[in-house]
Amino acid sequence: MLSLVFALLLLNPGLLYANRTATAHYVIYHNRSLDPALLPRLEQVRTIVQQSSCFDSTLRLNICLNDGSRYPNLIEKLWGPAFAWGFYHNVVLSGEANPAANYLYLNGYKWNLVQLLAHEATHCYQVRRLGFWQSNPVARYPTWKWEGYAEYVARRGPNCPPLRQQIRQLNQAAQATPHEWGITLADSTNASREYANYLILTTYCLDVKKMTYRQLLADTTSEQTVHRQLANWYQHENSRAPL
Repeated sequence: MLSLVFALLLLNPGLLYANRTATAHYVIYHNRSLDPALLPRLEQVRTIVQQSSCFDSTLRLNICLNDGSRYPNLIEKLWGPAFAWGFYHNVVLSGEANPAANYLYLNGYKWNLVQLLAHEATHCYQVRRLGFWQSNPVARYPTWKWEGYAEYVARRGPNCPPLRQQIRQLNQAAQATPHEWGITLADSTNASREYANYLILTTYCLDVKKMTYRQLLADTTSEQTVHRQLANWYQHENSRAPL
């Protein structure tokens, strides 16, 4: 009985929120008054995720804010700590969102809010496109492929640095502060070094090796081998045109 109640709450966040605001593409669940700056941020998210091969225009996403509801705490107990979570058609925020300044604050770090929402929305589109049994965690694809693609979708745009520059930034950060969790990006927000590495590997496979995402998921090349291929490519590119 308890498991049924848990599943009901998990799939129906509105049961644990005081307010519901619907737009053409989203249903926003919130306890406090909705920050009007969030709506244009969500339209920015829509523009970004439309570039994904997994995008489905018919999927209406639930955006669940962390503004007093118990729902984000429920998700954290299930999935563990994170800046946000994306599953089924729910995007759930942790931490304190500041839509006007475009960041989410948690544990001393700021994550670009639009990119965070786009990342988690991509997870929902992945499941929608691939199906439950061919999606993580059930399918057990390597984490770098699953999370790296969500980062690839979320962070691409006019301000996204070239792959060589991303590699250089990550290498410099590792040398300067090897035990630090994150890196600081151009907009003064943060990203985890782990996810930055996933992004680099995925970008290399999709943009340099010209793989489709489905080809990447099906590829059996080990992460270590892809790292070696990437390092060789980076060395070759630097010899041709040093940064």
